[in-house]
Amino acid sequence: MGIAGEKARRILFGTVGTALLLLAWQGCVTQLFSGRGTIPGPLQIARQFRADGLGFFVASAAPTLRTAAIGWTVGCLSAGVLALLVVAVPRTEKLVLQLGAVTYCLPIVAIGPVLVVVFNGGSPRVILSGLSCFFVTLVGTITGLRSVGQPLLDTIHAFGGGTAAKMLEARSRASLPFVFAALRVAAPASILGSIVGEFLGAEQGLGVVLINSQQAMNYPRTWAVALFTTALAGLAYLLIGLAGRLLTPWARETASNLAGETAERSILRSRSRFSVGLQAAGSTGLSILAAVAVWVLLLKAFHVSAFIGKGPLEVWAYVFDPDAGADNRAALLQESLVSLRDALLGLSAGTVAALVVASLFNVVPTVRQMFMGPALALQSVPLVAITPLIVLIFGRNLVAICVIGGIVTFFPMLVNLTLALDRSPRDAADLMRVFGASRLATLRNVQIPSALPAFFASVRVAAPLAITGAMLAEWLATGSGLGYSIASDVATSDYSALWTRVALATVFSLTAYQCISYVERTAIRRLTGVAG
Repeated sequence: MGIAGEKARRILFGTVGTALLLLAWQGCVTQLFSGRGTIPGPLQIARQFRADGLGFFVASAAPTLRTAAIGWTVGCLSAGVLALLVVAVPRTEKLVLQLGAVTYCLPIVAIGPVLVVVFNGGSPRVILSGLSCFFVTLVGTITGLRSVGQPLLDTIHAFGGGTAAKMLEARSRASLPFVFAALRVAAPASILGSIVGEFLGAEQGLGVVLINSQQAMNYPRTWAVALFTTALAGLAYLLIGLAGRLLTPWARETASNLAGETAERSILRSRSRFSVGLQAAGSTGLSILAAVAVWVLLLKAFHVSAFIGKGPLEVWAYVFDPDAGADNRAALLQESLVSLRDALLGLSAGTVAALVVASLFNVVPTVRQMFMGPALALQSVPLVAITPLIVLIFGRNLVAICVIGGIVTFFPMLVNLTLALDRSPRDAADLMRVFGASRLATLRNVQIPSALPAFFASVRVAAPLAITGAMLAEWLATGSGLGYSIASDVATSDYSALWTRVALATVFSLTAYQCISYVERTAIRRLTGVAG
């Protein structure tokens, strides 16, 4: 079958899979949820969309997209400048990547309320949008700038070219596929950041329409806005991908690595477990110190009033106050345990679901062709837009927490694991087929072991997302944990408690990221047999 025939086949199977999902949705609503009224079917949503008109949704989306575009531009340009600095001055790499990891591990649900009380107008929404896309662009750009073959760099050097010449004549061109891959992933993230900002306070935008429709119990409009937001995020993803293919026709498909892979990882795998543990602990400590330094500098740079902006010393005083410190610590401990439990539930649910679905896609290619397209489309769903819908379906309980946390971790892991299973060693897979092994046996004995590095990297990336999902569920659904308490602190203007809980949530995210990195390095070292 030619390339055109294969594309037509994929489109056909994808259309069939989407149609089956829509029919199943309509059938479930009609047969199982007909009396609830909170879960409209596709037909009811389509009627609501037609009644409101395309102009209503476009007008509502304009402020959201404007903020997302500004945040996306600022975040990506900042990441690009720092990536150039890292490649030009390698000694800055560790500090820049640690700061990038801090921005990635900042739960936007936690940092959002702080930005709202510190900045005025639309600045918080722009900052949230920029933070959402900064780290992926930083890592993608650094990876691309370093993808140039050494012989080409040596040739430029031999002809008298310096760092600038290498950057302009070789590295910039080689980095374009990686940059576009990162920009493509960053676009939906910037829209998510913009909507989160609108949930925290705005006069117009898709987030405001969502809030108003939920409060009015207009469930068809709520679902219509959520699906329209998903379509916008998916369209941004596709348009940037198309631009990348048109501007880099020489490049094959490039996947952006969100995990932050660097050249030192191969060295770390050869170290002893104790040495790797020290490295993980040191990285965590350095990240926390970098976050504290940036925290203090930003408060001074923007002249934040002492009443609103609380620094590390004020947080320390809140936790260890002689009078109220014991009560504060008890409350923080209880909330932290709830949030960590919620994050673990979400991460576990998303990981198991991604493993099962990726394995199914690999063993039954027809299923993959039918449902991979809808899965990629759902990956662009802004979680803050569908969380209230999940609450309507499952209620305010642990099931809703598992679903919300599972969604935020499921789709990134599914994409990474599916690609990793496809890239397993061809020779070993061919040998299994020669001996008559089934697809399932090949998956179990060849593909899954070879995909372990991608699995660990996916879990490492998903861990901070799981904490964000847990806090979002607590804020909008369960009314417990750090997420709900942060919202309460804003309402009561208890800024010492607010900054303390935000700092605590950030520390949890950074620690989870580094701990899973340590487990990853240790496990791969054992499985690959590399001696310390």
